[in-house]
Amino acid sequence: MSSKIKVVTKAFEVLETLSQESKLSLKEITERVAFPKPTVFRLLYTLQVLGYVDQDPDSQTFTLSSKFVSFIDGANRGNDLLSLAQPYMEKLRDEFKETVNLAKLVEGSPIYINVIESSHSFRISDNIGDHASFHSTAIGKSIMAFMPVDERKKILKDYSFTRFTKKTIMNITTLEKELEKVKVQGFAVDDEEGHDGVICISAPILNKEQFAYAAISLSMPKVRANKHVLDKLKKELPLLTQTISSSLISKAGKV
Repeated sequence: MSSKIKVVTKAFEVLETLSQESKLSLKEITERVAFPKPTVFRLLYTLQVLGYVDQDPDSQTFTLSSKFVSFIDGANRGNDLLSLAQPYMEKLRDEFKETVNLAKLVEGSPIYINVIESSHSFRISDNIGDHASFHSTAIGKSIMAFMPVDERKKILKDYSFTRFTKKTIMNITTLEKELEKVKVQGFAVDDEEGHDGVICISAPILNKEQFAYAAISLSMPKVRANKHVLDKLKKELPLLTQTISSSLISKAGKV
């Protein structure tokens, strides 16, 4: 095991120890994890700097911070999103026979957290963990269109427009116009903007403030994307994501 992996393991042992007690001193944590005191001190200092551990200035004891609790809550919400969206994604895949993607906004970037592939041998598929760009993917555009205006401006301030095809949006003005269109119609389209020969439709998953934090998309080769299929998807997908949004909001309200 590399030294870097050992450090991560030790950090999690410290966090797990703190999760079992409300407050612990450096000495108490050191005794419980059985690491050298200087090692525990460095780990605690790093976790403090990152904001996951707090230290009481009077008692000098350590506790898990509100940021760590929020981190866990966010993970739980992510699990709710995955489990609740799964049957709807399968339904879409079975109906349209194409690849269905779920992305979640993580630290200002859409990341694919679930992909259900088409059964076709010729299919379009991203990988779980891949980042989706805001300007060239339907899933990115559908999330950004329903962001708070200040958050969108912050992201676009230093945004890099990478060209993927001749149809890729390459400036803020064009993207802003596209996002306004997405917000009005309730879905986004990527028509060969990320990959030649590929079309994708996406709709956002919204929180109770009606801001997007996730989205579902369906990707297909353009040769299979006839008008009937696209019109049907544009109608059904926003209704499906609205159902998911409502279910998640309702579930969160019961916690």
